[in-house]
Amino acid sequence: MKNKFRIGEIVVVNGKGKIYDKHFKALGIIQYKDYYFNEYFVTMISSNKEDWFSEEDIEIVMDRKYKKTDKYKVVMAINIKGLQLILNKIEKMPNKNNNILKKIDLYKEYKVFRNTYAILVWTSTYWSENNFVVKCIQDSFKTLRENNFAYKQIIIGETNPKYIKINEFIDNDPNVDIFNINQKIELKNIGGILV
Repeated sequence: MKNKFRIGEIVVVNGKGKIYDKHFKALGIIQYKDYYFNEYFVTMISSNKEDWFSEEDIEIVMDRKYKKTDKYKVVMAINIKGLQLILNKIEKMPNKNNNILKKIDLYKEYKVFRNTYAILVWTSTYWSENNFVVKCIQDSFKTLRENNFAYKQIIIGETNPKYIKINEFIDNDPNVDIFNINQKIELKNIGGILV
């Protein structure tokens, strides 16, 4: 049986509670569900009171996407030390489901002078902010800058071709600035179209 609301979800309560026997109209957080009575135990955010409410008295605050529809092309060039920093951060994460690093379409290392760099390519992926690897990568950008590890990441919408996002830190090391963007992402110096 599928729950209408998820545990920890923020909802709007507009109805009479069972414990306090009073009408609530406020934001709350779903704690758990009683399947027998089909009621939810909700903690009110403003008053911190907890009460039981029927499903009809609860509404979702934000629309959810049940199906992943947006796909992206993602490329990243990074100093290998910076990549190792990200990998160490990922290893400390408790949730190891849906590791998109295991779904890389191309991984290549290259050397410039004494530094080693890596190219990571996903030709078609769901680049969801809820994915723990995506979150680790995005959250690591500040740390990479602080440690002077160069990186460049390009995200292009596959389902929405107008979407493009570039994250980069190339000021101290232009050796990661290796991508051209013309409808497709291609390598500047080495040549060849990636995605």
